[in-house]
Amino acid sequence: MRKIIPPSNQVQLDLFSPDCSPSEPVTPADTIAAHKPAAAPSVPPEEMSDECLLTEFPRASVAAVSALGAELIKRRPAGWQEAAIKLWCRFRGFGGERPMVEQEIILTMAVETADRCLLDAIMVEGQILPCFEPFLVRAAAANGAALPTEMVEAGLRNKQADVRCAALRLAVISGLGRDDIYASLTDPVREVRRAAAITLAEAGEEAARDMLLCEMLVRPSRPLLEALSFVANEDVIIRLGQLGRQKPEWCEVVIAVLDTIDHPKVGKVIASLMN
Repeated sequence: MRKIIPPSNQVQLDLFSPDCSPSEPVTPADTIAAHKPAAAPSVPPEEMSDECLLTEFPRASVAAVSALGAELIKRRPAGWQEAAIKLWCRFRGFGGERPMVEQEIILTMAVETADRCLLDAIMVEGQILPCFEPFLVRAAAANGAALPTEMVEAGLRNKQADVRCAALRLAVISGLGRDDIYASLTDPVREVRRAAAITLAEAGEEAARDMLLCEMLVRPSRPLLEALSFVANEDVIIRLGQLGRQKPEWCEVVIAVLDTIDHPKVGKVIASLMN
């Protein structure tokens, strides 16, 4: 059993604070501008000032948007989220079976930066097409944000294994039932089965214990070991101690995990690892 640890104070993000919301409303002129070709900037993105980069990105042409976006992610100057959402709003309502180039760049930014403000702003804007959802599931998994249940359910059915893994990380906080998670234990891809076992263990489902112990022997990871602490019994404690002795590079992590487990055997195992 895992020790009861009081939750830390969590700060609720304000979607309408200056840091998270677009600084200017979207007007009909913005929508019209989405169809007008913009001249490529004469200065290479890497030579632009932050102010110039923030100005050019929202109105970028399809020829220039990739380079400008790459530089924006690299620097992330103050106000970069607002610049990104302005570009997103230019193309709101567009897209089809796959995102437009500009949309995919913003969605990729949300995944790569794991930025909660950008993800929240995209969700607030609405008009989320099915082709956007795999990106949003990965972005939410990276920053721990809950998504609508139906979006996470679709993520569990996605043909890409990494999207299914991301959806599993969101399953509990997004309100999915345990049966949906259990179904992923038989996924054809090992990483997805592993992610399902971790999610179930974190939810206190002891049925995931044996699979995690087997996975620990094959390829230990910190998330996997931490998940075991939620379903720990004497066997888990002994196995963790064995891992720490057999693989010294994991000893520090094992001790940290053991320290979260409330069991009379823990102190003795930790002491043996520290000698």
